[in-house]
Amino acid sequence: MRLENPRDLFVYNLSSIYTGEKKIVEMLDEVSGKVNDSTLSQMLRHHREETQQQIQNLDQCFQAIGESPQQVPCPVVDAIHQEFRQFADMNPSPQVLTMFALAGADKTEHFEIAAYRGLVNKAMLMGETTCIQLLETNLLQEEETAGKLERFANELGRKALAAT
Repeated sequence: MRLENPRDLFVYNLSSIYTGEKKIVEMLDEVSGKVNDSTLSQMLRHHREETQQQIQNLDQCFQAIGESPQQVPCPVVDAIHQEFRQFADMNPSPQVLTMFALAGADKTEHFEIAAYRGLVNKAMLMGETTCIQLLETNLLQEEETAGKLERFANELGRKALAAT
């Protein structure tokens, strides 16, 4: 992969989040099946559907710029996934695992928000209006999901503390 100009960097970053979103779909499947809170499980399954749409938006962005996704890793998503698996292997209580999963989902959302903000900015600088719209759609979904997760984490945390 050529990395000589801002457009190359845009394709690299776009490919990285594309890889990340595909891994997030798998991670959401895994995590939603391990948490003991039906509301969180449902939220994660809903976000999986949104993530599938986000992947389609990324596909459309690649088409708009006449490129294909490259094989670019997304180490941040890999690390969050590995952290969850290692924590789950420690056999925490179901409540604690659910709280940990919720925090991991929030970390993931904030990473995605940062990635999409950077991509939107680059698309604006390059005048790629189709990509701007598609990437802003993904960004707004990530911001909404982060807000929902944060509100739910506060609610779940209050309930857990009240029960002790």
